[in-house]
Amino acid sequence: MSAAAALQPTASRARAGYLTPVPTPPPAAVVGAGLDRLGTVTMIERGRMLIQEQDPAEHVFKVLSGALRAVRLLPDGRRYITEFLLPGDYVGLAENGAYSQTIEAVADTKAIKYSRRRFDAFLDSDARAGRHFFGLVCGELSAAQDRLLLLGRKSALERMASFLLAIADRRSPDATAVDLPMSRSDIADYLGLTIETVSRVLGQLRTREIIDVPTVSRIVFTDRAALEDIGAGE
Repeated sequence: MSAAAALQPTASRARAGYLTPVPTPPPAAVVGAGLDRLGTVTMIERGRMLIQEQDPAEHVFKVLSGALRAVRLLPDGRRYITEFLLPGDYVGLAENGAYSQTIEAVADTKAIKYSRRRFDAFLDSDARAGRHFFGLVCGELSAAQDRLLLLGRKSALERMASFLLAIADRRSPDATAVDLPMSRSDIADYLGLTIETVSRVLGQLRTREIIDVPTVSRIVFTDRAALEDIGAGE
């Protein structure tokens, strides 16, 4: 699940109308240098599964590099991506007994894998760590509410603008470009759109000289203020 104590909205996030978790500060600065020593580094190749929905929630993971997607299948077989997990995000914090989603790598990903038992024991032994991760779980709930707003109230153009700003703001609140590790298909399934609509909306933003698309994965904001206005529904 996305880390965020952590929803620290910047002016641009507020204008975009879509708050997103900010990267988690290093554990050494937040919960003590001991946390990372409890885990082991694991690599997940692009397209491989890290977690299967309904498997016992025996581990917690922290993304170090790369990107993951959280996936659920609807009863009719359609895929639904609930979130993208980027460096600094934790996976499995709020799980109780079994994982509620399948987690897959959208790019080659490095993560730290913690035993749930040892992770929980660490939180029990460090009050500051417990407060920190409680804040992250609360942030997940806030992010879920923001996502309902994104899907239920915004047009396709507004959804795309909000999404691009949210991903870019993970790097810097004033970022003027973003590198997207996920495919157009992933973006479509996350935003509740078709691939054709994703391509059309990106084309509209490019035609209006609000963004440039020098490569498939890189989006340059040529007019960030206009993009923020679209995200905010203005």
